[in-house]
Amino acid sequence: MLRPPHRKAQIPSAPTTSLHFATMVKLLSLAAAALSFSSAVVAVPSKWGGSSTTYFPVVDKWLNQKCPGKYQPCTERNIKVRKDFDSMAPAERKAYTDAINCLRAQPSQLDPKEYPSAINRYFDYAVVHVNKTRVVHLDGFFLIWHRMFLHVFEEDLRDTCGYTGAFPYWNWPATADNLRGAPIFDGSEYSMSGDGRYTNNASVVLSPTLSIPHGSGGGCILSGPFKGMNRTMNVVTNQFLLNGTQPPHSIYNKNETCLTRDLNTFAAQTWTNYTAVQVAVESPNLKVLEDRLNGVIGGGSLGIHSGAHFIMGAPASNIFVSAQDPIWYPMHTMLDRVYASWQIRHPDIANSVHGTMTAQNLPPSANVTLDTVIPDQGYFNMAPYTIGELISTTAGPFCYKYDLAI
Repeated sequence: MLRPPHRKAQIPSAPTTSLHFATMVKLLSLAAAALSFSSAVVAVPSKWGGSSTTYFPVVDKWLNQKCPGKYQPCTERNIKVRKDFDSMAPAERKAYTDAINCLRAQPSQLDPKEYPSAINRYFDYAVVHVNKTRVVHLDGFFLIWHRMFLHVFEEDLRDTCGYTGAFPYWNWPATADNLRGAPIFDGSEYSMSGDGRYTNNASVVLSPTLSIPHGSGGGCILSGPFKGMNRTMNVVTNQFLLNGTQPPHSIYNKNETCLTRDLNTFAAQTWTNYTAVQVAVESPNLKVLEDRLNGVIGGGSLGIHSGAHFIMGAPASNIFVSAQDPIWYPMHTMLDRVYASWQIRHPDIANSVHGTMTAQNLPPSANVTLDTVIPDQGYFNMAPYTIGELISTTAGPFCYKYDLAI
């Protein structure tokens, strides 16, 4: 259980010799070149099969051998079910956004001199994500670190704010054709807030061969539970990603302004449609899956995960500071749902790992293994966890599944 520390906490800085994270510009130009993304609809996903809670037997077997007796078993009595936000009853949706606003009302546990942008407990998470960005993307930690970060945030909602409902995901393809009309973005009190005020912004140019037309907003969020919410960190320049240098500590300076969104149907229909998601979960191995999530460097398109970021516009489209927008959590719970669905479809390789300990292997580093310890989640979780302990959603510290498999 998470408990706020009694003193101000520090975030261990990412080693300056560690990950030279892929540039935002490159991330924006990520592509799965072999894919042809369309808006075609595939069959409705089926229910998760059977009554068993062991969906990843090869993973669970490894964990039981490595850590016998360390974790309580996951059973039908204690398993949590994560749900599509749009399928939840209005009262359930509001309970979730109320819990997020509850975290926003809690004091920060970070040193205000070191991290002035951490104005409350919610923004402590955003600061941690900024601090870890160059260590947990486009490498062997990406999927597993984000799985753990989501879990830590969910437990905080429960322990600190008494939230008892489902941890929701944003079903990207289900909303792709009607973003503003979907319950998650309709701007009602039961939504995750909607679009921003329209501004006459230009297209987003990602590369000489890729640009995204302006969406339907661009300004301050107009309505819903996060209307009036401010962001505290500016978009971080791509140059730190281009040259592989550590960003200056000034990125944590407090630069408070309204939270903005720019809902983008073009991005949604192009990169997060049903076909694109279905192709991703059918990937023959983990490397191909990650290419289809994040794209292939040097391509002229985006993957389904990077595409989802650009549905929202800034700051959610900025790899460093995207976690300031509360939509970040349902967005990445959907990412985890895609990963878990791929694992279920590929039980014999569900415990696969891929990649090194540095983004794009710059500088060159060792390959990760199931025994590799992941980067921590700041003061929220400093305990050392190996990749193998976190690779199953129904073993180790986890006990959850999704309402529908893909």
